[in-house]
Amino acid sequence: MTMQVKKNRSGVKAAAVVATGLVASALVIWFSSYAAFTATTTNSGNSFSSGSVAISDDDSNGVLFSVSGLKPGDTGSKCIEVTYNGSVASSVKLYTTAASYTGTLGTYLDFTVKQGTGGTYADCTGFVADSGGTIHNGTLAAFASSYTNFANGIGTWTPSTAGTKKTFQFTYTLQDNNSAQNKSAGIGFTWEAQSS
Repeated sequence: MTMQVKKNRSGVKAAAVVATGLVASALVIWFSSYAAFTATTTNSGNSFSSGSVAISDDDSNGVLFSVSGLKPGDTGSKCIEVTYNGSVASSVKLYTTAASYTGTLGTYLDFTVKQGTGGTYADCTGFVADSGGTIHNGTLAAFASSYTNFANGIGTWTPSTAGTKKTFQFTYTLQDNNSAQNKSAGIGFTWEAQSS
């Protein structure tokens, strides 16, 4: 009976020594880490937002040309004003799509495109071409086959702020060619802006 009590007391002493050692180790670690010099710096409040690219024109969903009964030498001009509505610097190109070009009269229609300022869809009065502003001088057929997407589109307009405007003037003249009789052509125009 006496031996068993001694054993229990030894176990209690050993446990107390271990517990005391653990507490002492924790205190040493706490004091050594707490006693160091410290300094911090922060950079907070970071945020990110994207810009936009957008363009519109003043045609009110109307067509530029609806001409019939053309004779050799007949000519006409129309303008359209394009407005850049984006917030990042962009490049704007003019082109057509293969699907929008129809007919065979385009081979006999001399067709010029100029970019500049002044004039609107309603009236070309006041249009002034940019220096070097003739961006196409050929036939309607050549326009349709040459400029079919943004990569090969025409124009040198590079707007960077919303509200910037550019006017495009289109002029056609029917050639004096007997082969132009009883033909027709149709085409659509696309302006595309891509951020630069």
